[in-house]
Amino acid sequence: MILTIPCLTRQNAKHSWALPTLRSDLTRGIQIIDQHRTAGNHRSTWFAIGSPNQQTTITISDNFLDDLLKTKEYHTIVDSYAVAVAGRLKCGNPEVFYCRSGVAVQIAIRWPIEPIMSNNVVSAYALMEVRNSGNEQVAECSIKLGFGFPKTAFEIALMAVNSVRKAIDRGLVRFHNPDTSQDFQDIERENPSETSCSQSEVEQFIAGKAYLLGFMAADGLTEIWAVDPWDAKYLGVTTKELAVAMRSLQAKGLLQPGTNADYPRPTDKLLAEKSSENEDSDGFQSQQVVSRLNLPNKEELLKDMKAVLERHPISAIVVIDVDHFKQVNDQKGHLQGDACLDKVVTTIGAVVGRKGKVYRWGSGDEFVVLLPDFCTDETPVTAERIRCEV
Repeated sequence: MILTIPCLTRQNAKHSWALPTLRSDLTRGIQIIDQHRTAGNHRSTWFAIGSPNQQTTITISDNFLDDLLKTKEYHTIVDSYAVAVAGRLKCGNPEVFYCRSGVAVQIAIRWPIEPIMSNNVVSAYALMEVRNSGNEQVAECSIKLGFGFPKTAFEIALMAVNSVRKAIDRGLVRFHNPDTSQDFQDIERENPSETSCSQSEVEQFIAGKAYLLGFMAADGLTEIWAVDPWDAKYLGVTTKELAVAMRSLQAKGLLQPGTNADYPRPTDKLLAEKSSENEDSDGFQSQQVVSRLNLPNKEELLKDMKAVLERHPISAIVVIDVDHFKQVNDQKGHLQGDACLDKVVTTIGAVVGRKGKVYRWGSGDEFVVLLPDFCTDETPVTAERIRCEV
């Protein structure tokens, strides 16, 4: 059974439990579709949430609802959770989250969380399916819930979602085609004490979110929720700082007001700026097709670096050396060695995309990636993605 980040509500003879502080416009359209008993005589309830043209369905078991606590503190947690989900619901699928690394993912969490016996030790894991909204590839992830883990399903969901986002940013999540089976990947729980993002980084995040979710993922310009509290926790900032960043982008003409002050949409200026980042706007031509035979050399790298630094105050290079490559040539022959390098170069190019350019450096198994306008936080993430993919 999958719990896909729902807005929880339930009213029937057995359970009369709702979210009293939610505004009516957020809860309107919630309806029970069906109820039936499954294996073990457990009953599940299907809900539909949203307007007819923008609707998502969820499944909640009676076991889940029976575990709901009746304390004021617990209902505060539930309220906060439901408001966050309802806010995302107004902009589309509430299970889709934007990552700093520039991808949007849909995260489904399996519920209930059941203990697993391993080496005579009982452990609990949050299991998730993560889907890359850009290429539809998937990844199965798990987070071990040890001592001190969040006690409620709502807190676990928030922790799990943001932990996966940070793992994706670090290049630690391996995606694969949906028709291939893979083992669950262990993900570290997020560390709340991590350094928070700067104002500039928060603005970059909102601008990227507006471009990807408000334009690329939609048929036309649509709104985004700029002050999502889950984004705030993910970035290590407050919702007020998100609002300030949003207003700064509006002042720069990159966002325009939507139907609500917290729901802006991208402007033509933002679209033009983001498009120019993907075009040849850095004084050098990015590669259309990356292959071993068309890689530019060190001299072209130095020329491109000069052009890039004239346009950007900071940039980065990643130097790559393929370990033990000589053994491939010695044992398999040069034809197989070339085929190996072809795959390595193609893989590097797929990770870099239009964000940078790949060069040959030194001998045949050494390469350099030039990344215009990349800071010290972004570069290790890309380098780690390259390493994992290779």
